[in-house]
Amino acid sequence: MSRKIILVTGGLGLIGSTLISKLNDSEKEAYIICVESFENNEKWRYLQNLIIDELISVEEFKEKRIEIVEKSDYIFHLGACSSTTEDSWKYLYHKNYRFTIDLIDLFIKSKRRNLNKSKKIVIASSASTYGDGNNGFRDDYEELENLKPLNPYGISKHLVDIYLKRKGYLSEVLSVKFFNIFGVNEYHKKNMRSIAHWGVESIIKNKEIKLFKSLNPQYADGKQVRDFLDVDTALNIMLYLNKHSSGIHNIGCGEAITWDEMAYTILNQLKSKENNLNLVYVDMPKHLIGKYQYYTKAEMTRSTLPEELIPKKENVLNKLAKYSLEIYEDYYSNLI
Repeated sequence: MSRKIILVTGGLGLIGSTLISKLNDSEKEAYIICVESFENNEKWRYLQNLIIDELISVEEFKEKRIEIVEKSDYIFHLGACSSTTEDSWKYLYHKNYRFTIDLIDLFIKSKRRNLNKSKKIVIASSASTYGDGNNGFRDDYEELENLKPLNPYGISKHLVDIYLKRKGYLSEVLSVKFFNIFGVNEYHKKNMRSIAHWGVESIIKNKEIKLFKSLNPQYADGKQVRDFLDVDTALNIMLYLNKHSSGIHNIGCGEAITWDEMAYTILNQLKSKENNLNLVYVDMPKHLIGKYQYYTKAEMTRSTLPEELIPKKENVLNKLAKYSLEIYEDYYSNLI
């Protein structure tokens, strides 16, 4: 019996590295190909705990992409620029949009040519595609063209979903809209790290967590809300959908959580480690004004999930507490 071949682009990012770790446990005989840009020197540490059969650069992948896509049974395309503040449209066009639709086209041609119904691809989209939420957070296709992302990153992801719909690929491709995903392997993300990371670092250095003041009269300081979800739960949902569904699906908690709740979860977890901790509200940077999402909440009604996979707010906050302690201990083990 031949080994299953699994291609993971962005395999050393937060979601990618956690996915490979899961695959190492669930698909022990699989041949795993990891594609990475190697633009960040922090990612080497993730390799210490992963089993990867073939590690290749983005440049190598572009040269061999037809061959690699042809032989891959499962493709998880998680590689992209994930910075919501990136303002170079040319960069985002090539890295997030063009690279993705070219990969999708190769996959579709290979799948149809070989009549391989078991060949699958997952594309990482984003909650940023929903913009300010005035058109809702539903992942049904009828609303797709009405969405208005607030930044170039969101546009680059949104255009891929539009492409899937217009080309008639939604029955053959799974596009997952990740909401605010957090986890341990975020060391490389710098200012794009989740509050689980930068919050802990701020406590260690300054004895405080800083949150942006609200410029929206509907939300008091700290009461801005996002849909947060731990990476482990997010991937369990994604892997289930990969087996049972296609099209566009939200992956989030399905419950809105305030920034205050996130911050106090971390502060309470670490108060026995650090004294005199504070929560401080600071002015929002000018470059975020008009591009900031005050409210996100994934509508999860399209995804019929088994009870054990349905996220719960309490569990998300418990995972945040657990991760923040791990990150704190990593810091003092000289890993950060």
